[in-house]
Amino acid sequence: MVRKRASKTGKEVEEHLEIDEDVDPEEGSLLANPLLVSRYIRMWPRPVFSTPVEAAGLRGKPPAIGMTIDELEKPGVYILYRGDVPFYVGQAKGKLRDRLRAHANSVGGLRTYFWNYFSAFIVENPSHIDEVEAILISAMPSIISNSSKPKLQRVRMGPQPRSSCAN
Repeated sequence: MVRKRASKTGKEVEEHLEIDEDVDPEEGSLLANPLLVSRYIRMWPRPVFSTPVEAAGLRGKPPAIGMTIDELEKPGVYILYRGDVPFYVGQAKGKLRDRLRAHANSVGGLRTYFWNYFSAFIVENPSHIDEVEAILISAMPSIISNSSKPKLQRVRMGPQPRSSCAN
């Protein structure tokens, strides 16, 4: 694992959040030329959007940790979790940071109070964002609160396989 470092006013600030850059045999290997997702963030806590960076020498109010994470400057798809259960899948064609911060800090929003962790998938090519979001929504349990329906053709199990698997 590599510790994330961010720069604000030229001084480096060591964060306590980590980005996986090593190969985890349970998760597969890094792709040389990723087509859809270039990097991901898994199960980071919501307070990264309200907890200030701890750094000496910064003038004024220090930024929230989430404001210093370069990966959140990119477009992508995110999942909000209630505990460890996926709650909502969304997309950001602009900056992931802006969408996630809006979910974290908006008062009275539909999803504001119901999540405590998030995962994000960085999609370098914004034309693939809808596809990645559709894949994630399709793979999630029915408790996902999205109103959108993925534009993917669903293959339904017929009565023959269903009755054969009933044991």
